[in-house]
Amino acid sequence: MNNTIPFHSATHAPQITVDVNILTMLKQAASCLTEAAGKDVYLAAIGPDMELTIIMEEDAPFVLPCFDEDDALIFVKGAPLFISYNPAQVLKLAGKRYLTGPVIFYRTDGHSTIVSLTVEDIYRFQTYLESHSTTLMADGQKLTCICID
Repeated sequence: MNNTIPFHSATHAPQITVDVNILTMLKQAASCLTEAAGKDVYLAAIGPDMELTIIMEEDAPFVLPCFDEDDALIFVKGAPLFISYNPAQVLKLAGKRYLTGPVIFYRTDGHSTIVSLTVEDIYRFQTYLESHSTTLMADGQKLTCICID
């Protein structure tokens, strides 16, 4: 029995055949990769001692111990994007509030389930940080913060 699929794009082109078994194997491999990629959820984190970094969801409690428990949230306009932070690490100064600890950036699917960030999401967070980051000075020490007011 012939297990090939002939592809004829033009009458003058040589005949190309693909073994059906190879197609089946490639389809199964792609399915496995999609499942594996779908299981990993990627977030972003930033803190006083770290630059904006991509992390996996299971690593979030190492950056922000209260992640998804006692954390507070900031909604980023235009998408289901959130900034999670520890409310105990908020500094109030001159009528404004500043985040002084690490934060986690994440996306939801619209049903409160956390899903992986996209490249566009990272750009939005960078834009947010650019417009909300400030450096406070106290006793000759610089403290980079995120203004949330």
